[in-house]
Amino acid sequence: MYGDSGPEWISHLEGLLDSLKKRFDFTYGEPFSLSYNFVVPVRIGRERDAVLKIGYPNNDFSNEFHALQDFKGKGMVEVIDFQRQEGWILLDRLTPGSSLHSVRDEEEVLTVFSRVAEGLWHKPVSSHSYPTVQSWSKGIGRLRKRFDGGCGPLPEELVLKAENLFPRLLSTSLDHYLLHGDLHHGNILFSESSGWTAIDPKGLIGEREYDCIQFMLNEWEKWDVPIELLRYRTETITSLLSLSYERLLQYGFCHSILSACWSVGDGHDGWKTGVSLAGMFEELLAE
Repeated sequence: MYGDSGPEWISHLEGLLDSLKKRFDFTYGEPFSLSYNFVVPVRIGRERDAVLKIGYPNNDFSNEFHALQDFKGKGMVEVIDFQRQEGWILLDRLTPGSSLHSVRDEEEVLTVFSRVAEGLWHKPVSSHSYPTVQSWSKGIGRLRKRFDGGCGPLPEELVLKAENLFPRLLSTSLDHYLLHGDLHHGNILFSESSGWTAIDPKGLIGEREYDCIQFMLNEWEKWDVPIELLRYRTETITSLLSLSYERLLQYGFCHSILSACWSVGDGHDGWKTGVSLAGMFEELLAE
């Protein structure tokens, strides 16, 4: 992703870990199994359990750092220390740290999600330049560019519909908030001391409805009829959070296509799931 600077940064990672160990008297545990950042539980001396997160020091890392600060005291994990230039953040260790995946009752899951989301969302007050839903939406245009005006493996009619609907939604959006940007089951953990707590924010400016979509695209395997789960989630979340049912479905459709575009760009076959979900959002919109 980062050309020659990527391997160069990786080559310095072990030295950074040694340096931080000496600086903070860390004892490292086994790293968490993740796909992008390096995240490892640590013990600070004999006093405190924490989590060390190290990532390539780019805009995404900067956005996360600022979002952690701006969500402070609103149900977000506590930042103990950080160094933006080196690309690391030291976070409180949430114990036991079980995710929302562990809750099997869907009504309880939706109640927890709604409480956490409502606690986080607030009007932007930071001077930091966060990405916007509008800037994210440009990912569909990059798909067109990649395929010389075509859609690659994605259905033309669905991409065209998202290209028309996304600008209409954005041009009529009035109530912008600082959003988590990736608020799903795996990013809501239980803490004995502070209850359900959010982690891993991306930081995004947009309507609250948009911040519900990533959650709605997760955890389908226990439902025999997925569209019934999607309908139930949409109806329940809009009721609990006083959101627009129609805009939530419309954003869901657009984001499903956008997610499919990202997947194609990354060379993965996850676009098939995005297309399938877009079809379900489209079906609910037609009811």
